[in-house]
Amino acid sequence: MKSVLILIALFFNLVFLVNAQKKEKIVRVSAKIEVLMEGNYSKEALKQKAIETARIKAMGDEFGYSIVQGVNTQTKTLSGQTVLTTSALNEVSNTMVKGEWISDDKGFPTTKFTVREKNGDQEIWLECEVKGKARKIAEAKVNFETFTYKCKEEPKKCATTQFKENESMFLYFKSATKGFLSVFMLENGKVFRLLPYREMENEYESWVPVLTDKEYLLFSPEHRNYFQGFGMVDEYGLTLAEDKTPLANMIFVIFSEKQFKKPLMEESDGFKTLSLPKFQEWLNQNKGLDKTFQIQRIPISVNE
Repeated sequence: MKSVLILIALFFNLVFLVNAQKKEKIVRVSAKIEVLMEGNYSKEALKQKAIETARIKAMGDEFGYSIVQGVNTQTKTLSGQTVLTTSALNEVSNTMVKGEWISDDKGFPTTKFTVREKNGDQEIWLECEVKGKARKIAEAKVNFETFTYKCKEEPKKCATTQFKENESMFLYFKSATKGFLSVFMLENGKVFRLLPYREMENEYESWVPVLTDKEYLLFSPEHRNYFQGFGMVDEYGLTLAEDKTPLANMIFVIFSEKQFKKPLMEESDGFKTLSLPKFQEWLNQNKGLDKTFQIQRIPISVNE
């Protein structure tokens, strides 16, 4: 009888492992999109948004969508590729898919800008193709709320992604569980780390700890006592180049229930920085190792 019970236990353990493996099965996915360039996007910001959108489409086609938002704005070319405008990129990028991206195949993603003639005018198009590995999400993600804003009183009343030159950018964050937080910004092809603050070189070298259901108003000098032992806050006033060319940057809010190591970075004008490919590689590695590792992308623009 004892041996029979042991065999039954082993059988159920085997069934459990097989089911777990099915839930976590990694598959290859791919997608192609074309984007008609409109508005004030920089080329680097547009590339990043297109890559993210193509990944969402690849995973949505394979695993399905949790919330179908913006997908109906897509049309098809004769070649079968998905066509978007830059205004539709945000809608698709906010779509929740039942999967997560693990890694890119070698040589991907690819992007290519082309100029096309239409009714005597010229249009700029971006062609983007992604191929890589992804897996279906087997359990619900931890919820957190985050957004950029520009006033010091009531953040939710002045939440925005559009800023004027010399305005300050602040960040709101609140999580359903305790965990670890870091914030980066993409500008002109280079990634800058914004949080942890620059003086946090020891205890909070890779992340800052955040508590359950607590509101954090970051980059605000009026809210400087969240992290024990560090009373200084880095403020971010948004400026344009001398020619006043509009900026289209990307904020990356990164949260995990588990501690994670920062990427390898260099010093540049007092900031920790790294290249976009290295940053993307770091994101993919962490997403592959940690199911609670989450990324919220917030596109912001700066104009006169």
